[in-house]
Amino acid sequence: MLADTQQQPLIDRIRDIDHPEAVRRFFGLLKELIDMVNLPNGDARLAFTVRQEKAAITAHINFFQALRIQRQRRSEVEYHLTIKKSCQDRLKTIEELVFEPLTEKSDYLAVIIGQSNVHLLYMPVLRTCWEDCLLELVETSKRGPHSARHNADVYRAAEDEAFLSEVIRLADDPTLADRVSNGNAVEEPEAGYELEPALPNQPHNLILFGPPGTGKTFALQPYLRENNSFITFHPSYSYEEFIEGIRPEVLNGQISYKIRKGIFYKACMSAIQQAGYGTLADCLNDSVENRTRKLKKAPAYYLLIDEVNRANVASVFGDLITLLETDKRLGAANELWLTLPYSQERFGVPLNLFVVATMNTTDRSIALLDIALRRRFSFREMLPDPTILGVIDGIDLAQLLRTINERIEYLLDRDHQIGHAYFTTVETHAELCAVFRDRIIPLLQEYFFNDWAKIQLVLGDNPAWGKDPDLRLIRIKKKYTSVAASKLFGEMPDSVDEIVTYEINPSLKDDNCEQIPADAFVRIYQKQ
Repeated sequence: MLADTQQQPLIDRIRDIDHPEAVRRFFGLLKELIDMVNLPNGDARLAFTVRQEKAAITAHINFFQALRIQRQRRSEVEYHLTIKKSCQDRLKTIEELVFEPLTEKSDYLAVIIGQSNVHLLYMPVLRTCWEDCLLELVETSKRGPHSARHNADVYRAAEDEAFLSEVIRLADDPTLADRVSNGNAVEEPEAGYELEPALPNQPHNLILFGPPGTGKTFALQPYLRENNSFITFHPSYSYEEFIEGIRPEVLNGQISYKIRKGIFYKACMSAIQQAGYGTLADCLNDSVENRTRKLKKAPAYYLLIDEVNRANVASVFGDLITLLETDKRLGAANELWLTLPYSQERFGVPLNLFVVATMNTTDRSIALLDIALRRRFSFREMLPDPTILGVIDGIDLAQLLRTINERIEYLLDRDHQIGHAYFTTVETHAELCAVFRDRIIPLLQEYFFNDWAKIQLVLGDNPAWGKDPDLRLIRIKKKYTSVAASKLFGEMPDSVDEIVTYEINPSLKDDNCEQIPADAFVRIYQKQ
């Protein structure tokens, strides 16, 4: 291919930027911009320009800069995303972001993100601000035209992965065009790829399940440090929020309906960009061999879902249920893709995307999960670990937890045990009292539906255990015999059963921890 007059400036700017991965990421963003504004190549409202003095490639919408990549004087590659000034307060807490007005009196700002903080490009709040701004810029009364300075090949590179790859190759090797034009065959050096895949040795779809306080969410922290996606499910969470959906928007008093991508779609985008693709379309348009090689060698990207069973999981995942299977993912042996119902885009789940979720077994049983989903996820149980607990004021917290959980498992089941996390921060007797008052006893009330006799059994406060009355955390307040009931009501109630009422130890309830001796807890697991 011999570079023409429009291709050559583009090739030169890509060479100036000197970062193929950053260029591909920029063109992926540019493809999203094109899809959102829905303007064809050559439309007077749209101009993609290349500027030699700033070593930049810029997208303009109606005289406004909307997106830019640039590198000046060998400094770090920068991405500039335009947002409305009113959005700045929503982003001020992100210290790595730099804000720059487009002009002195402009209502818009450029958010500048360096290559070292490239993960910030995919923060949902920033993307929402940017996307909202693009839709406003399209409707502004400050029209083009831009045809005189529009570089049509920038638009083409955003839409055509093969063409983008070609100009990147030309930027990397300036002699390539001459060799091709002279009729010489260009031999590609054989890539020295490793035979073994670089993907982690873990299930692609994993659910960590167990009782509360067993460290399920804590186990996600190492993934969060790598800037992966995180979401917490709730009962009203839907497919439209997770994959894509149509949402109403009001602009200049007019209601319009736009297709918005959900966090799962964006996670898949981030994963394929780790493999060097700009968009999912680029990935799907590539050859099977290239796609398989790239996705197997790409860094892993994680989507983390907390409290996965609190949503209607089968409804949220919808038609993706088949695509989640390891052998059906893009880059796998039996890869599949489908057409999304709203955007009509082809969509697949890349091989380097890993889904890790947590599930609280007291919230809903595993048996209630959709059987098709259960087959596609691996399950790893996380149980209480008393061995990490120590001794506080002569109270063996490990033995205390073991005894309480053994009693709960007998009276209920193993899914309702109490996790070690309830005690890991306890360092003093007062803190232990607070944990029982504010967390353990209310949890037991919920477990046993205020059956105080069973709560007494769990805490060793039942009379047969031999605890002194003053040491009991749950005490009998009063027993109503027939005589006492007649005195209370003036007559005998219909029920003739003996009624017993209970109360929490007043010293514990009133936070008088000095009145609660250590023996009150020791005697939970140690019989007199």
